[in-house]
Amino acid sequence: MTETTKERAPRVQKKIKALLNNGTGIVENISASGGFLKMESDIPTEPFQLELKISEFKAIKLECEPQWHNSSGLGFRVLDIGDAKEDLFTRYVENQIQALKVYGTDRVFKVEIVVTLKNTNVFGNVYFSNFIEYQGVVREKFLMATVPDLHKLMANRSIRLVTVDTYNRFVSNAYFGDILVVELTTSEIKAATCRLDIIFKNKKTGALVGEGYQRVCMVSEKGKVIRIPENFLTPLNFYHEIKA
Repeated sequence: MTETTKERAPRVQKKIKALLNNGTGIVENISASGGFLKMESDIPTEPFQLELKISEFKAIKLECEPQWHNSSGLGFRVLDIGDAKEDLFTRYVENQIQALKVYGTDRVFKVEIVVTLKNTNVFGNVYFSNFIEYQGVVREKFLMATVPDLHKLMANRSIRLVTVDTYNRFVSNAYFGDILVVELTTSEIKAATCRLDIIFKNKKTGALVGEGYQRVCMVSEKGKVIRIPENFLTPLNFYHEIKA
């Protein structure tokens, strides 16, 4: 008799907030059949209920069973999906897998900026306000790389991106000729707004140069605040960073 092996469901490497009866945790990867959980408190040893926060507005309750654990966390199996949300959970996992094919496995968007004389002051270092300008450059590169038909949307002005507020914390100097590696992730994704978190590093030394954010909202051609469209929301969710 030939023994058959069950194919393992594809897992999504993404941090997701999780709520349990005995505290909060982070699911570091998930599939339709199970995942890996890190806890702030004692890990469960008996079957448990987990509420997976897949977005700011959507949560899915899972009945789970511990499978194994180590010093990092707990591997678990999904027994049941509550509140008739099995389709939502399946679509979420499938969409994440598809996004990995489009954007790659790195959930941090990275670009490089070369410091030119134009961006330095009389002391030779980058003038502080130019980091806000750099944020705008990175934001545009991010959207151009991830949002389909962006040029068409912007050209006919059907959607406008408005900066609600911005901030940058200066950490160390950058000088003419330096190459800055700029890392962008997203957070605080709401119905119409999102925060773009931006970090500047010196490529040669790896030193942190600065860090900050831009909070943006979507506005229609008539100036009315609108919900974030799906073609923007997909990359925003992909690069959404959950911190443990």
